[in-house]
Amino acid sequence: MLLIGHVAPDGDSLGSSIALCRLLRQTGKEAYVACLDRIPPRYEFLLKFSSVITVAEDLPPDVDFVVVLDCGDLPRTGLPLSYTARQKFINIDHHTSNTGALGHAWVDSTASAVGQQVLRLLDAADWPIDKDTATCLYTSLATDSGFFRHANTTPTLLREAARLLECGADARLVVEHALERKSLGELCLIKRTLGTLSLHENNKIALLEVSLVDAQDCGVQADEVEEMVDFARAIPDTAVAVLLKEMAPSVTKVSLRSKGRLDVSKIAEHFGGGGHRAAAGATMPLSIDAARHEIIRRLAEVLNNA
Repeated sequence: MLLIGHVAPDGDSLGSSIALCRLLRQTGKEAYVACLDRIPPRYEFLLKFSSVITVAEDLPPDVDFVVVLDCGDLPRTGLPLSYTARQKFINIDHHTSNTGALGHAWVDSTASAVGQQVLRLLDAADWPIDKDTATCLYTSLATDSGFFRHANTTPTLLREAARLLECGADARLVVEHALERKSLGELCLIKRTLGTLSLHENNKIALLEVSLVDAQDCGVQADEVEEMVDFARAIPDTAVAVLLKEMAPSVTKVSLRSKGRLDVSKIAEHFGGGGHRAAAGATMPLSIDAARHEIIRRLAEVLNNA
């Protein structure tokens, strides 16, 4: 069995995949984890809990199922078409944009993180959870809820996080790496990105930008300042925060955050992406200038018709 999340991996995608893989192996199953994209430094600590396949050439040729976690869109896994054409799929996801069309799908949009779904699966199978697996699942729950600050922080999520701590989850390790860790390069890029702040539509839209030049000058990847969007979201009276990340001259990643009133998953879907009501994103085949124009135009239309 092969377990894989999405490219541009986050703590939920990686944490839930590694946790499920560990438990499958403990029950005697042959299981592998793949992540066919660069793993951000803040999540590299998870690699101590399982090896991860990072290049398509190393994918196991014959598996019973491919389990896709935290996304329902095969292209977002990075798996080559030659590989996906001959596989059976199981999909575990919690995004509202997932239609449930990928293989045997379990889509639960009420879950705050896929790690919650994995935990419930383990309970149904009556599998014990060791401290390392608990740490992986805790990473999933903590990071996808903004370390229990976002609107998806529910009483159930907190109870399940507490249970993982009782199982030995190393919360300090997760906080130190996934939240507090900042290299000098990241701090350099954060400084430059804050200088790009612009407000639109009577301050309802707050926008930050990460240019390819700035990322290269600071020696880090644009995705390493993903949390910058929360600075824009913190501005009073702002309805939606936008972070544009120039990945290539004609490729721009967009991160969208709202305070709950605006469903940004619909905005992301309009541009070929998806996500949740309060947090979503998309990759646009446009320059950062063109992407800025299109995002502001679309958001203005939605806000003015609300």
